[in-house]
Amino acid sequence: MKIQSRSWEMFLWTGFISVMLLSNCKLIDSNGGKDYEPTPLFDIDGNEYQTVKIWEHIWMAENLRTTRYKDGTPITSGLAAIEWASASSGAYTIYPYQEVDGIDSDQEMVNAYGLLYNWQATTDSRGLCPEGWRIPECDEWSDLREYVEDKMQAGLEGVGDALKAARQVGHPWGEAYDTVLHPRWDANMNHYGRDEFGFSAYGAGYRTHQGSYQELGHVAAWWSSTPQSATDVWVRRVWSWENFMIRNPANKRSGLSVRCIRDAR
Repeated sequence: MKIQSRSWEMFLWTGFISVMLLSNCKLIDSNGGKDYEPTPLFDIDGNEYQTVKIWEHIWMAENLRTTRYKDGTPITSGLAAIEWASASSGAYTIYPYQEVDGIDSDQEMVNAYGLLYNWQATTDSRGLCPEGWRIPECDEWSDLREYVEDKMQAGLEGVGDALKAARQVGHPWGEAYDTVLHPRWDANMNHYGRDEFGFSAYGAGYRTHQGSYQELGHVAAWWSSTPQSATDVWVRRVWSWENFMIRNPANKRSGLSVRCIRDAR
């Protein structure tokens, strides 16, 4: 299944941070993406992705949407809650559009927010990310957070708000930023996205390891490749109601968003 490229404008600004995070990863310092010339990135399904350079990595600026591993093998999908909760191999799911005002089909949902994958899909030997790209390690997520924290606009704070897309119900910048059209964040009186680094995070929600769907418009959650325990993996989350990015564990059978990266060359 090929999902068409997104048609909305991507907003790019320059950044800020204050973070609550349990992390022991490296400190970074760089000139960011000033010399980066984006080149087209496609997955095995033919979906095209925006990319952005942040310090020494090139990041996808959109959530992954592929329905196949990079060798062309279809990824399992369509699992009911009880099947999802017991899955021991890779699978993806689509947040139910019927639960979201303003989205009328699965394809609209995927175009706006991407797919949700269990961790088994991210570690499958057939490869989830496009050729030359990978799932970020815990330390690579921390590099992102620390770089943003160091380079945010003077007088501003909150890594989470710096990385969120500047599209939100009731966004204080008004006009194109204050929107009910998807993709966007739900309203919050105190926090709003500024997209200072072109990361363009949206609250794609997640599927719990028990199979329920939660928090579209309010929570963005991405896998790392770093296990925390036999059952859990370190993930990164951003919320509509907070201004930080946090590291915490999630069950491997959860359904989360994926951002692939590669080293800057």
